[in-house]
Amino acid sequence: PGCASTPVYSGARGCDMASTYPAVPRMSCQRSALATTSATTRGPGCASTPSLIRALRAPSDTETESESSQVSSRRAAVLAATLFPLVSAVANVGVSSHANAAAEIATSKQFAKDPSFYARWQYAQPSDIVPFVLATATAGDPQSVLTAMDEFGRYYPMYKLGDEKGAMLAKLVRDRNPIRCVEVGTFLGYSAIWTALQLSPGASLICVEFEQRHVDVARRLIDFAGVSDVVTILQGSGQDRVPDVVSKLGRNTPADFVFFDHCKQCYLPDLVLFENAGLIKANTVVVADNVVYPGAPDFLEYVATSAGRYETTLLDAQFEYDQVWNKDWVPQRDALSFSTRLEEARE
Repeated sequence: PGCASTPVYSGARGCDMASTYPAVPRMSCQRSALATTSATTRGPGCASTPSLIRALRAPSDTETESESSQVSSRRAAVLAATLFPLVSAVANVGVSSHANAAAEIATSKQFAKDPSFYARWQYAQPSDIVPFVLATATAGDPQSVLTAMDEFGRYYPMYKLGDEKGAMLAKLVRDRNPIRCVEVGTFLGYSAIWTALQLSPGASLICVEFEQRHVDVARRLIDFAGVSDVVTILQGSGQDRVPDVVSKLGRNTPADFVFFDHCKQCYLPDLVLFENAGLIKANTVVVADNVVYPGAPDFLEYVATSAGRYETTLLDAQFEYDQVWNKDWVPQRDALSFSTRLEEARE
């Protein structure tokens, strides 16, 4: 964006992204794409919370149920239990309301881009962000690294958590004060740095990232931020590295806090693998990104409070990746899901 001759690396992180962003160069996916969670088959009712609420009403006599509206209705039903307490939940974790979020988006749009930035800092591969961070951030200062990554992301949109969701994740970590944390889907280390900033002495974070080139950049930036003593990164898929996570935490030692931000179709099978491996027990917190957009409906159905396994709340937020090159793009609402494993979980 902004420089037609400059190749842009998108850093696509999940198979669902392939159908959402067909015009952007993408990396290979961990698993085959599943059309059931693509933007096309989810239907228009999934784009925002108000439209999800509207989808809960009964269809009129003149309305017919297409395949997409059936998917949308199912999705709305899954989310129904968490939509209505959403405002109070957002207030409880200290996140901005829709009005504040809109103001933040407007402020972001007013950001004046320097045209010379694209000539000085290109983004054709993941490692291209490293020189910019090293030049503009301060070694040993995690917050300055996050700020530099946010600034870089304003010129080159990338799949990172973003400052709004980052602050939400940080608040959740501070409130729960976990000792043993696991993250699946680390990308370039942005969310890992956010999490590491909030951890108490003696706590640790184990990250799993599929792409080796992302692992290399994340390790470099995490080390530069000064939190490499807290964060360990394993290369591989979430399902393949479960035994290694178990080994690092200790057998029969569950995680206190788990964050999913990888292949959206992988959320549910990987969660079940974590449960079966003993990584998730009563009171373990599981947070997942992009559960509304692009969406992870099967995962949400599994962790829904009504299912009796977890107590789940959706934390409303702006989708972090704007298609600035698409003139028809409309910013999307999204959410983090915040789930606590119940003492007497229903199987």
